[in-house]
Amino acid sequence: MKEKLFRTDTKALVGSVIVGILFVIMEQVTGRIDGIMDPTLLLLNGTTWSFFTGLIVLMYKQPAGVIGGLVEVIVAMATAYSPLAFFFLFANTIGSIGYSLVARNFSMEKLSHHILAQIACNVPGNFCVMIGLIYVFHLDWKIALLTSSITTVVATIVAGILTKKVYGSLQKSSLL
Repeated sequence: MKEKLFRTDTKALVGSVIVGILFVIMEQVTGRIDGIMDPTLLLLNGTTWSFFTGLIVLMYKQPAGVIGGLVEVIVAMATAYSPLAFFFLFANTIGSIGYSLVARNFSMEKLSHHILAQIACNVPGNFCVMIGLIYVFHLDWKIALLTSSITTVVATIVAGILTKKVYGSLQKSSLL
């Protein structure tokens, strides 16, 4: 099922900013929890990022997916939320586009569709974060690869399940 990749109506553009603000709040909360547990792993933060990236793309398509991600990045950079915030710029943009390219070719009715889309989002997105871990935190590339890989696996599975459930509920409620 080939769906449209772009939506430029007012509802999509304004909706992406509004959901992007919720995205910012959740990222701020989960980022602080991850900071307490292990600042290099980003498990909750990465899962939240994956979930909201997927949800915005499914609800509003592109460029809304990129806009929602950029809202989060701008606030992260403005508030000095994370030393990796610059790398989130690339992660959010590439991850959103990757998710869109997969989602437009599938019905997104099966969990496997959501997992594939999350893989397309998480692998390049967490690669960008891995580069940040190497250059900002001066982690050895093997450690940065390990932490990014763990985050990718956890976020792909958990966000894939969450996105399927929430998106399915939104469809059933006729909110889309």
